[in-house]
Amino acid sequence: MPGSFFGLDIANTALSAAQVLMDVAGQNIANDATPGYSRQVADPATTTAYAQPDMGGTYTPQLGTGVEISNVHRVRASYLDGLFRTTQSAVGLYTTSQSYLTAAQSVLNEPGQNGLSAAMNRFFSDFQTLSQNPQSSAARTVVQQDGEALTAQIQQIYQGLQNVGQQAQTQATQDVATVNSDLQQLANLNGTIASAQALGQQPNNLLDQRDNVLNSLSKLIPITVTQTVTLPGGAPAPQGTLTPNAITQVSVSIQDASGNPITLLSGQSYGILTLTPSATAGAPQFSLTATAAGAAAGTLGTTIAPTQGTIGAAYQFVNTDLNPTAAGPPPSLMYQFTQAISNLASAVNTQQQAGYQDAASTGTGTTTTWSPGPAFFTAQNPSGTTPAPAISPANIEVNPLIQSNGNYIAASAAETTTSGGTTTTTGSAGDGANATAIANIAQQTGGPLSQYASFVSNMGSQVDLAQNLGNTAQSLLSQVTSQQSSVSGVSINQEMSNLVQAQAMYTAAAKVAQIMDSSLQSLISAV
Repeated sequence: MPGSFFGLDIANTALSAAQVLMDVAGQNIANDATPGYSRQVADPATTTAYAQPDMGGTYTPQLGTGVEISNVHRVRASYLDGLFRTTQSAVGLYTTSQSYLTAAQSVLNEPGQNGLSAAMNRFFSDFQTLSQNPQSSAARTVVQQDGEALTAQIQQIYQGLQNVGQQAQTQATQDVATVNSDLQQLANLNGTIASAQALGQQPNNLLDQRDNVLNSLSKLIPITVTQTVTLPGGAPAPQGTLTPNAITQVSVSIQDASGNPITLLSGQSYGILTLTPSATAGAPQFSLTATAAGAAAGTLGTTIAPTQGTIGAAYQFVNTDLNPTAAGPPPSLMYQFTQAISNLASAVNTQQQAGYQDAASTGTGTTTTWSPGPAFFTAQNPSGTTPAPAISPANIEVNPLIQSNGNYIAASAAETTTSGGTTTTTGSAGDGANATAIANIAQQTGGPLSQYASFVSNMGSQVDLAQNLGNTAQSLLSQVTSQQSSVSGVSINQEMSNLVQAQAMYTAAAKVAQIMDSSLQSLISAV
């Protein structure tokens, strides 16, 4: 049968367990405001019962030996963790996309007197004024000056959009560096946690730290997190049990451009992402590649096309929205802008070359010599390459001939006369019909002004869409965060209740110890 100190031993286990329960409650209360902290719970369990010997076949029940704290674990809901990371990747995508698109929209300065729409309208209005007095040098000078201002503004918008793209790429470079740092940190945490758990320890603070790094990583790039539970030696741990010495490890994977998973982290083996700018005109301006670091990690050396997170937002903006060759559907923003400017140059040049200018007034002919007008817009070609580059928002300019002499503007329509069987095509100094035709381009259905207006409208629609999707994702993230808080967060009222309960347990156990001690004293005194 148990010895005289049996009751004291039971009281001692109760005192120890109550102390741990109070310590855990105190730990939770102390970390109520700590970001990323998971509420901890102590698990009381009965100790191994005392098996009394069977005396003469008489059944004697086993006696309990007290209580112990079998484990102190975090309270987590893995499905909420996964939903949080997925939603946070979406928030990172939409909010960052909105910031890039808003910055691009501000470059346009639309609507307003300083926008390109107003500059294009002034330019065509100048031709209407010139048509009323085609011999006016002042009217021709206004066309020259406003034409040069128009091309300068087009180039400024193009460069402004490129600057926003460069900012996005710079931010993506910084985010990729953060991803790589997080992957290395996760690999180190996996190793430290495995070592602690193999010794039977429960490193709750390290587990919280690992989850916080995973959450931070998910905002930058879409990840899939897989957790494995094994015993020392690699054997799978029983499902749904808090097995002593069980080791929890996480793996992180992303998708390549074809949607295939690529493992970036497995235990202490990890990979890194490499961002490479492209020097090829019209190609995506940067690429992401998974490569090995520290140790081999899955199938690496593969191109990544992130669709979520802040890096996904930069990838979308730089490689698609600013790609002038992405005809779609839907067409990219830069493609729409490029088409509007190309059509502006084409429409004006076609009509300008259909008109006539007085060759004598340009110093290239006699008083009675008329010739077709030159192209109004050309592409800057400082290196003199042949053939000359196509006109684009990056290089459009007013023809240097027209910049030097406004009389090259073909304001006159062609006039055909036949004399003695010979047909002669000339112009007329007082005829402004061709200038009127150029002015009328502004009213063309589907013309350059209409195309540019559509481009501005589509950019505004994309800004609104990103904002609406971002608000929806943020609202969902708030709901998930609230659910996580209800599961893993600290409730001061609950912890105070636990503390009072543990205190009562401790007081009662102390009273048991006092009674047992008094009984022993009585026994000793009686001997």
